[in-house]
Amino acid sequence: MDAESLHVINNRCAESRKQNDRFRALLPPTPAVSLRVDLARCAIDLALEHHSAFIRLVEAGEYGSAGALLRPILEASTIGFWFVYVAPLERIHGLAQNRQDNPVQDVPMLGEMARDLVPTFPPIQGLIDALKPGGPAKWLHKYTHGGTPQLNRRVGTGWEEGEVMLGLIRADLFCVLAGCLETVLTPNPNLFAYGFARRDELAEEFRVTFDAQPILHQPHGLPRAPLLAEG
Repeated sequence: MDAESLHVINNRCAESRKQNDRFRALLPPTPAVSLRVDLARCAIDLALEHHSAFIRLVEAGEYGSAGALLRPILEASTIGFWFVYVAPLERIHGLAQNRQDNPVQDVPMLGEMARDLVPTFPPIQGLIDALKPGGPAKWLHKYTHGGTPQLNRRVGTGWEEGEVMLGLIRADLFCVLAGCLETVLTPNPNLFAYGFARRDELAEEFRVTFDAQPILHQPHGLPRAPLLAEG
């Protein structure tokens, strides 16, 4: 990759870093509320950490390792939503809390969580369909597990500027999902204003950069979460 492309990528990394720092600043420490909320916030924090690592790897030119983190960022974000909107209380209390690496019970896989969230977020059905064999989102799995989309980008010219820029936009969007979830857990006007505006900025950046179809307008705000009252 030439120097000009590296300059463009590094400048875009700075934007992603600014986003990560902004979310961190807008997520002040809060007292424990319930196991459901605490675990959701852990998922948000994990998504932010993965996102930060993604940026560092891109800055280091380790684009394949960065790409392998795209699915984990999305999964951590989805786990947060699963805890807030779907997880039965008895299952939450059955999750291992003793740092075991092979717990008897654990959070579901991405596809199962997505299916559970469809009643609250119908557009997620598009992700479910895209993750089916041969679907257009199977790259999420292949990037993480070293499939041919990873291997082929280590041949010839390697990763191209546009591919890395697309990865940064995707990582930022997946991270925004996690950050905006906090607005359901407790009132946070500053986070609300920043998070949803940032989501819209990224959608427009994707449209302009890749000459894509406009992304359907999404409302600012997330549905109420009745399960929060259960603890």
